[in-house]
Amino acid sequence: MTITQGFNIVDDALSLAVSDLEQRGMPRDEAHIALLIRLWKIVPDEVAEVAQMLRDDPELVAAISKEADVEKDSAAAAI
Repeated sequence: MTITQGFNIVDDALSLAVSDLEQRGMPRDEAHIALLIRLWKIVPDEVAEVAQMLRDDPELVAAISKEADVEKDSAAAAI
């Protein structure tokens, strides 16, 4: 599994959670806040600190974006 595939799985799970909360009457912004608070509560502090550093790393963001573009091109070529 590539990092992009992993992110896609996480993105899909988060989108599903937000959609479910919205269907139950929670506004979208509040659903996002609720997810973040819950994640901060269940993820160990050390892991959260590493994730925070990585999210602000321009090289990592560029690498993820580049890999996503390559996978999109590959998927389009396969059609």
